[in-house]
Amino acid sequence: MSDELRFDGRVAVITGAGRGVGREYALLLAARGATVVVNDLGCASDGTGASPGPADEVVAEITAAGGTALANGNDMTTADGCAGLIAAAQEAFGRVDILIHNAGYVFGDFDALLDIHVRAAHRLTEAAWPIMTGQGYGRILLTSSGAGLYGSGLMPFYGAAKMAVFGLARCLSDKAAGTGIKVNLIGPCAATRLVTELPKSDPMDWVIAKADPALIAPAAAYLVHEDCPVTGEMLSVGAGRVARNFVAETHGYLNPDLTLEDVRDHFGEVVAEDGYHVPADMNELVDVFMKIVGP
Repeated sequence: MSDELRFDGRVAVITGAGRGVGREYALLLAARGATVVVNDLGCASDGTGASPGPADEVVAEITAAGGTALANGNDMTTADGCAGLIAAAQEAFGRVDILIHNAGYVFGDFDALLDIHVRAAHRLTEAAWPIMTGQGYGRILLTSSGAGLYGSGLMPFYGAAKMAVFGLARCLSDKAAGTGIKVNLIGPCAATRLVTELPKSDPMDWVIAKADPALIAPAAAYLVHEDCPVTGEMLSVGAGRVARNFVAETHGYLNPDLTLEDVRDHFGEVVAEDGYHVPADMNELVDVFMKIVGP
């Protein structure tokens, strides 16, 4: 196809790329011409243990198909592991065009989940940022979750960590203005190893039956392609469906002499969703207040 989206000449670093969704990212980007650094610790689903097998197997699959890939087993829960991964990519291939942080797990203590989801996202982007700004180009894709956006009593620590990643990506996209870097988010719904270990339920059975991890990769690849038109956005992706997630602000109720009873009596106006706004950043949120409240 003449309009096929390609990644020739691009170097992509993908964490958690040995299995599941991350593996599908690596295979698709490599098939479309990218050079891929396949990072995977090869750990169990709770973050324990390590094995080079998963990363090596994906690299072997890519090279057998004629692509170029490098296996990396750095631990993304450490500062040295994150910095070392980006340094290894630059040393091997001279640039870093794409960073996808996919590695993670669901259960564990709060600090461990913050390490793999939030601190790793921060450390990886910090390491890649000067390379990308020097190139005048970069694409960063971080992984969030509906567990954070909408809540999950089953996995509150995971949800909190993933919501922190959402905030980080939004701030980074604002910081990146004028640099050639775009930062976006993805919320995958897929039958991964982590999902299969969750308690059985009708929704989880549906995910396992319908949500092939391979169906996440096309949307992820588009978000890290040079043609992607957006930054600071999150897509919810699963079972062939792609949708936008966003945070909005209702028009609300205004009274310059607001009292506790006013809030009670006008709460319906406070929460009414008609006429809502979707601020792009904090400045636009203040603009909303200025327009509604007045000078």
